[in-house]
Amino acid sequence: MIEKALAGVIGLAALFGVTLLCIGAAGFALYFLLVGPLGPAGAAGVLALVCLLLLGGALLAVRGKSPLPPALQDEDSLAVRAFLIAKQHPVAAASAAAVAVAALGALAVKNPKVIATAVSAFLAGRSAGRH
Repeated sequence: MIEKALAGVIGLAALFGVTLLCIGAAGFALYFLLVGPLGPAGAAGVLALVCLLLLGGALLAVRGKSPLPPALQDEDSLAVRAFLIAKQHPVAAASAAAVAVAALGALAVKNPKVIATAVSAFLAGRSAGRH
């Protein structure tokens, strides 16, 4: 069960990373499309306005949800609580996933041996469970 949950979290983090990459590419494309007629400052201003409008739309979409989450039971495990909170607040969960991905990326750049050790330990654990 934990492996399925971990695979789901990794999948969501990967999906969020790809989404951020696409949004960044779209932002660069819009900037370079507008830099000719408007100049660098004008293109940056229009891009900021578009980002502000998208953020406002996302906030209005999230605002329609119920502000008070249902009471969590004490017997629920930490993983169940985390998935309930992620279900109730998907924007916050996506932000947390982005922070986690950024932290792992910074760790990988700073010290790749730690990531290699973690991956080898994960793979060793998976192979040990199959025998």
